Amino acid sequence: MWEPFGARARRTIVRAQEVAHLFGSGFIGTEHIAFALAEGDDEVGHLLANALDREAIRERLGSLSEAPRSELVFTRGAKRSIELAFVNARRLNHNYIGVAHLALGLLDAGDPLDPGDPPALVPGGDVTALRAALAAVAADDDPTATRAKQIE
Repeated sequence: MWEPFGARARRTIVRAQEVAHLFGSGFIGTEHIAFALAEGDDEVGHLLANALDREAIRERLGSLSEAPRSELVFTRGAKRSIELAFVNARRLNHNYIGVAHLALGLLDAGDPLDPGDPPALVPGGDVTALRAALAAVAADDDPTATRAKQIE
């Protein structure tokens, strides 16, 4: 399943697992993925860091804790986000999943704890503008270009 993921997208999923462990979660949810994406030192990370309320995510992560498991499972919302990352990549004729595709999948899936809202967006945040900015980043990431290969 992880073969089409670029190196940064894989690292983001691994970081989401680390965040889940850090907060004692027995699962990997959309909040964990959002938190990991917002930590990125790239255009996607900067866009999400400005749009997400990381303190609200931290509070939610602390309140969502459950008994640790030997293997973390993805929540339904996280699985849906990853599926939608594939959809976004295919729509752009990309044969890989990058961090921008993951971020778009996260926005498209919404927040399973509050359907209709992306995870912990900053109040008053413009979801439409964020989605457009992320789509532009994804579209500009040409998988055949040298720059794109260096980024991933």
